[in-house]
Amino acid sequence: MFKTIKSKDIIQLLIIVVTAIFLIYYYVNNEARNVLWQKTYPIRAQFANYQLSCSPNSPIWLADIIKDQTINGNAPANQIAYLDPKGNLHHCENGYVGEYPILSQPVSASTRFRYASVTKLWTSDSVFELIKQNKLSLDTPLVKVLTQIKNPKDPRINQITMGDLLLHRGGFDRYTVVNGQDMFGIGKDICPNHIDLMNSLTLNFEPNTKMSYSNLGYCLLGEAASQINNKPYTQLVQDNYRLNSTPLRFIGNQSLGDEVSYNYVETGLTGIADIYTAFDYKGLASVAGMSGNAIDLAKQVKQMANKPEPNILSLNTKLMCDMTKLRDCYGYAMFPYQRSSQDNVMYFRDGALLGLSSLVAVDKKFGVVALLSNGSQSEGHNDEIKMQLYDIANAK
Repeated sequence: MFKTIKSKDIIQLLIIVVTAIFLIYYYVNNEARNVLWQKTYPIRAQFANYQLSCSPNSPIWLADIIKDQTINGNAPANQIAYLDPKGNLHHCENGYVGEYPILSQPVSASTRFRYASVTKLWTSDSVFELIKQNKLSLDTPLVKVLTQIKNPKDPRINQITMGDLLLHRGGFDRYTVVNGQDMFGIGKDICPNHIDLMNSLTLNFEPNTKMSYSNLGYCLLGEAASQINNKPYTQLVQDNYRLNSTPLRFIGNQSLGDEVSYNYVETGLTGIADIYTAFDYKGLASVAGMSGNAIDLAKQVKQMANKPEPNILSLNTKLMCDMTKLRDCYGYAMFPYQRSSQDNVMYFRDGALLGLSSLVAVDKKFGVVALLSNGSQSEGHNDEIKMQLYDIANAK
């Protein structure tokens, strides 16, 4: 019987067996399947760039940047919007709304992306409005506003001011995660639901002695604005910025109907399988809770930047820092960069969550750029995009 079996039959049988083993392995092994999916990214990136559209007469650099973001930034779907100083709007989009190219709708100018930490611009601006109304000052102690903080174990907490929190100089170090200081689900959260836990917190350093990026600090600012206005932070922002007349919305713990899918899969590095339930996004409203498209983001940021000072471009000129070094200086809302005294100053604010990133750049002479992506870039690539924008602005 075996003599009748031909070699090609054996080869076919081996192919079937190997294929079956391959399919079964990746079916039952979620992490391995996700790793394999990530390895297909170069192919998906090519499909994304085939599906690229721009508004008429848009500068070519808009398309160049989102192509770069797709190929080198692990982002198969992007939006970029540019408002020039005269108010002319240009924009480009690429990629697909769903996870699978071709099988879903192309990204449009109205597709929703999450803004991540760019949300903090609304928090800063809300505090600036209270300062202009003489309801606050940069020197107002936090404890005078958030009355849940009484006789803290660490007396240095009494020294924290609104200005310290805006500048990320409140004494919190998110890399020393204690009692939920990171705001992203490690330990019991302090803000916004348990502010009284500030009474038992020990600061990582003396307030206003150094800069250390803090999500907790911005949540406390959001709660301060909320208590002074006697309304929840989300309602405060919706009312003050007329969000109901725009597509901008606060996110929750599920995808919104018009939202892009995000290029994130669990590969065993984070232990987080579902980005929508990974964090308490309602609790992160003043830190990373906003969503919308790039066009409306650019419009909102331009309005904030054009307000009388203090505004999102304001700096503390008393602090010593080097604006020729990216990220060396941090203003009350954005960080400035100026390569030389002959060049323009450009202000940046970026953000990231699992599977997504956001970036806003403001130059008074060049205009406003908003870039939204459904992939997480390395800090190095993010900085490369910033330098590309800076070079474009100074070449005009």
